[in-house]
Amino acid sequence: MIEVYLPRLAAWLRRVALFFEPVRRHLPVLNIALAVLAWVTNTYWIQGFCQPVPWASAALAVGTTAFLAWPWLARTNAGVRYGALFLQGLFFTTCSYCAWFIAMEPGYYLAGLLLCWLVLPALVWLPILFGVQVLQRVNWVALTGKWLAFGLGVFALAPVLWWADAQYREMQNVLESMPLRERKTIVNLVRVLPRTYMLERVAGATWRYHTSPEFIYDGWRPPLHDPLLVICQELHWHDDFYKRDQEYRYPLALNDTIRNGRNYVSSEDFVYHRTQLYHQLFPANPIKPDCVCAQNDDGGSYRAWIPGAER
Repeated sequence: MIEVYLPRLAAWLRRVALFFEPVRRHLPVLNIALAVLAWVTNTYWIQGFCQPVPWASAALAVGTTAFLAWPWLARTNAGVRYGALFLQGLFFTTCSYCAWFIAMEPGYYLAGLLLCWLVLPALVWLPILFGVQVLQRVNWVALTGKWLAFGLGVFALAPVLWWADAQYREMQNVLESMPLRERKTIVNLVRVLPRTYMLERVAGATWRYHTSPEFIYDGWRPPLHDPLLVICQELHWHDDFYKRDQEYRYPLALNDTIRNGRNYVSSEDFVYHRTQLYHQLFPANPIKPDCVCAQNDDGGSYRAWIPGAER
């Protein structure tokens, strides 16, 4: 039975390969076109990712450049190719993060498949497509120590994540030492919280920094995106700190009231109190960043927002 079906399978695979041969030959240019299309779609049509913070923008820029330029770097000297492999390792980490972030709402992948004939919805699969290509390139290139160079790029940001997680845990430990009533009062939080990079991110979560692929949970699309904030929140979501207070979803939740036995806070009160807390913690920072990453209705609603006018 196997002897009968194996030749048929091999013939079918050859036909598939021949069908995609034109795509493979033009893949370098196609990758550039897809990257541009993804940026235009995200900015002007459906906003999936907000503007990366500076460090994330730099990592995305150098990694994407190395990925798109690789077909023209493959015949350069070994030093250039090792450097490009390192940067593509960084790009692979970026693709993995984007794919994981989208997977928080797995229905997006299904919608991308069902509506792929419209082209633009299928772009949710682009991080996976690019990531697979990177792995294929590393496997095919003839360089000694290629996987080491690539692996160093993949884990290049690991020390940064360790540093951010240490700050997040420091903030959480301070909050955990306070009674629940006290840690929902701005004056108490301002008095005890250490002023760190991650505290600024947490204080701005959901209104200044984008934390979820589904905008309903954010109220609107906040203009900035910091992967360190998203990863740290997900890493610690199941900590005992949250288990003891089942409805205490945000580390810096404020002004909660009880409705039908559950903690409740209106979106207007939520934004108002979060911005007031942020301003008192970081008075030198503007409450509303002078940027917006989308030119669609979500971006327009953010531009029209006047801090403090929620009440």
